Amino acid sequence: MANEFNHSDTVQVFESPPELIPAPPLRKLRTPAASYYKPVEAKKSKEKEKDGHETKAEPYLILGFDTEYKTPDYSMTRADVAAGKAKYRVLSYQFHAKTSEGVEWKGICCPDKNDRMSLGDFIIFALGLGIADHGVRDIPTKIYLVGHFTRADIPAFSDFKELTSYLSNVRNTFVSIDSSTTITINHSGRSPATKLRILFRDTLLLTPQASKSLKEIGKLVDCQKLLLDPDPVKHKEMIRNMDRVRRENWDLFKEYAINDATICVRYIERVIAQFEEVTGSKKVPVTLTSIGIELLQHTWKTKKMDPLEILGQEEIEEKYYSKKLQRYVKKSRKVASEEVLWYTDFATECYHGGRNEQFWFGPGFEDTWSDFDLSSAYPTAMSLIGYPDWKGIHEEGDPSKFTATTLGFVRVDFEFPPETRFPTLPVRTEHGLIFPLKGRSYCSSPELVVALQLGAKVQIKKGIIVPTDPKVRVFGEFIKECLEKRKEAGSKTLQGLFWKEISNSTYGKTAQGLRAKRVYDMRTNDTKELPPSQISNPYFAAYITSFTRAILGEIINSLDPSAYVFSCTTDGFLTNATVADMKRIQEQGSLCQIFESARKDLTGVGSVLETKHVISRPLGWRTRGQATLTPGSQGPDDGFNIVLAKGGIYTKPELETVDEQNEEIKRLFFERTGESEIQIEAKTGVRDMVNHDADLVEKVFSKRLNMEFDWKRRPAGVGTASDNGHVLFSTLPWDSKEHFDTTRKAWEKFTSEQSKCMKSMEDYVDFAKFVEVQSFLSGNRAKYLKRSGHPDIVRLRQMLCSAWRESKAGLTRYTDGATASEFAKILCDHDIPCKKQDVENAKTRPFKPMDCPPTDDVRERLKSLKKLFTTLDIEVMLFKPKAEQTIVFALENECPFVKRAMETVESLTLLAA
Repeated sequence: MANEFNHSDTVQVFESPPELIPAPPLRKLRTPAASYYKPVEAKKSKEKEKDGHETKAEPYLILGFDTEYKTPDYSMTRADVAAGKAKYRVLSYQFHAKTSEGVEWKGICCPDKNDRMSLGDFIIFALGLGIADHGVRDIPTKIYLVGHFTRADIPAFSDFKELTSYLSNVRNTFVSIDSSTTITINHSGRSPATKLRILFRDTLLLTPQASKSLKEIGKLVDCQKLLLDPDPVKHKEMIRNMDRVRRENWDLFKEYAINDATICVRYIERVIAQFEEVTGSKKVPVTLTSIGIELLQHTWKTKKMDPLEILGQEEIEEKYYSKKLQRYVKKSRKVASEEVLWYTDFATECYHGGRNEQFWFGPGFEDTWSDFDLSSAYPTAMSLIGYPDWKGIHEEGDPSKFTATTLGFVRVDFEFPPETRFPTLPVRTEHGLIFPLKGRSYCSSPELVVALQLGAKVQIKKGIIVPTDPKVRVFGEFIKECLEKRKEAGSKTLQGLFWKEISNSTYGKTAQGLRAKRVYDMRTNDTKELPPSQISNPYFAAYITSFTRAILGEIINSLDPSAYVFSCTTDGFLTNATVADMKRIQEQGSLCQIFESARKDLTGVGSVLETKHVISRPLGWRTRGQATLTPGSQGPDDGFNIVLAKGGIYTKPELETVDEQNEEIKRLFFERTGESEIQIEAKTGVRDMVNHDADLVEKVFSKRLNMEFDWKRRPAGVGTASDNGHVLFSTLPWDSKEHFDTTRKAWEKFTSEQSKCMKSMEDYVDFAKFVEVQSFLSGNRAKYLKRSGHPDIVRLRQMLCSAWRESKAGLTRYTDGATASEFAKILCDHDIPCKKQDVENAKTRPFKPMDCPPTDDVRERLKSLKKLFTTLDIEVMLFKPKAEQTIVFALENECPFVKRAMETVESLTLLAA
């Protein structure tokens, strides 16, 4: 349906230079007699072909929109935002309109002073300009209002607060999901009111990951974002002062402003065409992943596969009472089948994220370090899943029944050989996954297979297998089509990036809603759990992630002992192993061969690993925290010779290049202290906007700088870098989750009490001693240090008295103090309060060696006693945990990798403070 607008019923249109602002003034806009908003379900064509595609698309109007605004010259604090001061001055509203029939026009409007347009004003202005200046008559009532990063522009509408009731927050920007916004225009005379359905879309959500900026998507559609000045520095300065540009160069301002709206239109046109090509439906989806789901389900239907059967679902009808209809109505919904429900919770428990670990802390050693990535890891793992027989699901306890391609899941008790460098069975903790030598793991078949290959002893406590038909790969055809389309289009083109994003992101939809994740809901002004997607399935998600972790584990465990792995992140790892080493491993590994075969089926080329970066000397501190001390030789792309993963650390926007950011990260690392903070310059968030009627402005807050090790592995050898004196260490796996927990809690307590960081060998030794005490506390002995006073000294007194009475630990009764009274006085003289009765009571407490907490106070008193009792054996007195329980033993170990790092001489270029 289309409506004919009469110009006199809408708006008077003016356009004049900014000197004559307003142009047009809001006070001269003829707004409709009544304009209000209410949610309505998006209308769909009822005419369908047999295959489900629409026979005739409903007419629509694409209204690309943008605003220019001037933010305050200072950054807001949280208090300023809460006080309602987070406002910008709107300089202009601009649009580029195009109907589905190809008619297009554009325009710009500047409000007066601090005035703002309502959404209705803006829509009427845009449509009225088309009618008045371009003779447009048939304007569709379905309007896609499209911006890039709408969180910046939608708050510019004066009725933003009302709009939030009908908008949704998706990845921190504003779109319409399940409803449109209706604007009702009441005309003069007897003309019936016109209802316009407005659907908000954001190109940011429809853009491949590699091309998120408006500048980048402009390149993809041959519509370049304009520069205000050829000099980048001057361009940035002008962007910060668009009010001056508007005042001094109206033509440039207008061209620049409208061009941004034009890019949105051009990009959305391409998305619509792409969506229609792959689904047969002509509409603007909300996100790229939503396109992936539709395409996947379309592929299943084309291949005569039932989506419900694949996902283990069935459709049921339910009755509910409709107040509107005043009667009971039937509604169908999809639910998991009975067999799937039996083990859904168990399969969900077996689902984990990627393997992310830092295997080295501090400056690394000079070598050729390569950053290898698995080729399309998740899509390839998805393609391995065969057609499931959910009715055949059964329990299984025999490890030999689980293969790398079995859709199987286990709860398993395990123990790896002590020399295993990288155990492969995940154990969940409060701080993410760890991979200890022994424990209990919930995982899927691929990781169990690799664990057995590494010689692990396993006992399956509970296991299930879903039989599958390996000849029918439920995701295989979909992934193959995506990869073929990408290859045809070219990897750097819009279509190529589109297909890459579709194949890579669809995996995430199988896992959506499995782990509680809360998101902010604008409509209720509260957080709610992210619901499952149409293809959420814990069995599939658990298997896909397991295979990716397992093949990564197989590869890094196959490395020669002379090679070191610096870090791993989901589907990649940084190592000084050579390309030849990698080739050998790919040829020998059982999972590598499965992966290679799958890649051949999908692409015709059996590539397993790709080289992303090559550097000469790395720096590491925690999971997803790596930088480059010495770049490698320049590679084929910018940034190839630098590895940088900032680990959530903010760097200022003016540091645009990878090299600049890398230098800043190095400076922060080497200059940090226990009290170091960084200034975060962020934008106001969705919650700020809703609660405080805020615009998108800069806000500044401080955050403690965290560039410390996360202790997911235990130190193996410790040293200091020769060029900067910073402590460094290699790592090995923890013996168990309990040992990790003890050290992690000790670190949190150690740093909270003293504001310390790990920079010197002295820092390491201090913490190692602290961990020993905490290790003592982890058992039943904790009661000793929970009492008031000095419970560690009380325990020392008890042990010394017992040792004296039994002539143990180098003490001799009747020689080292002839009487109980004399021995008690000696202890008092060495600051160990003691009475004769304490010495006599020791006869009821047999001496137990190595059972005193190794606190600094205890060590000082024992050293003092040693001067008198030269035969006193201090080590027999002090608690000493096993090597796998604490980090102090790393001080005694000889590690060849640490030795190399200590010998490395590299002059680091650090930025001045």
